Amino acid sequence: IDFETANEKRASICAVALIYFKDNEVYETKEWLIKPPAEYDTFNPFNVQIHGITYEDVRDKPEIKEIWPEIESIISNKMIVAHNAAFDMSVLRAVLDVYSIPYPCFNYICTHKVSVKTWDKQVNYTLKNIGNMLGYIFNHHDPHDDAKIAGKILIEACKLHGVESIGALAKKIGMSIGYMEPGYYRCCSVSNGNKSLGNDQYVKVKDLIASTSEFDPDHPLYGKKVAFTGTLISMTRENAMQVVLNYGGQPANSVVKDTDYLVMGLQDYSKFVDGKESSKTKRAKSLINDGMLIQIIDEDEFI
Repeated sequence: IDFETANEKRASICAVALIYFKDNEVYETKEWLIKPPAEYDTFNPFNVQIHGITYEDVRDKPEIKEIWPEIESIISNKMIVAHNAAFDMSVLRAVLDVYSIPYPCFNYICTHKVSVKTWDKQVNYTLKNIGNMLGYIFNHHDPHDDAKIAGKILIEACKLHGVESIGALAKKIGMSIGYMEPGYYRCCSVSNGNKSLGNDQYVKVKDLIASTSEFDPDHPLYGKKVAFTGTLISMTRENAMQVVLNYGGQPANSVVKDTDYLVMGLQDYSKFVDGKESSKTKRAKSLINDGMLIQIIDEDEFI
């Protein structure tokens, strides 16, 4: 994804592009010129010089609220990729706030941060520099090209690190994947060194308090008892338990007869598939064999 803005205000979105990748190839593209909200529709000459979009180009175009249902249907529950994602995510949040539109739900990763952890000794880690270094010639600040090259950079990074998934890449470079949902936002960040971002430490469940008292009884986590094992990539164990609480579920430190889900970190899940089991996994399998309805799921499915 890539946004362009009319001025220095984050909510002044004037263009957006979405490039779908499947099996490492582009298979669908979407892009729009957008009329910024009325209070943010002044076009700064500096911004126009960068991306070439003027007020005349967008004066008859839809505002983002008019096309938001289509955009939301595309990005909801997906892994979103952006270069310098902190900017793009702040633009999205700012413009949605203007229209009082709830945030969508998705994970995201920043290819600027990925690049810093992948290619050393670069003069800088701008999209143009990294893209050109990898041999891609493109029209920088054209939202279509920028979004496409962000995806290409991520694919190249996965290849260089010898991984086949974004989760595995995040694990290898010590990255916490960003996450957005209505009422909640967590930035994409990189730890110092390559130490694990999650942890297997004991969390005092009784010290956690749900952030709301109004729950959706149709949510898959509502009323469910959820335990965790192994190292999570996208969040800490405590944050994961907080998520369960916030949806009306019951986080737990152990696997018992009435446990509904045992969530495993991605790396630990791959070990489990190969027959290497944690004590919690062994306990869950034993209870499943005894007829208990426990599901062992990986971190992606939990997210």
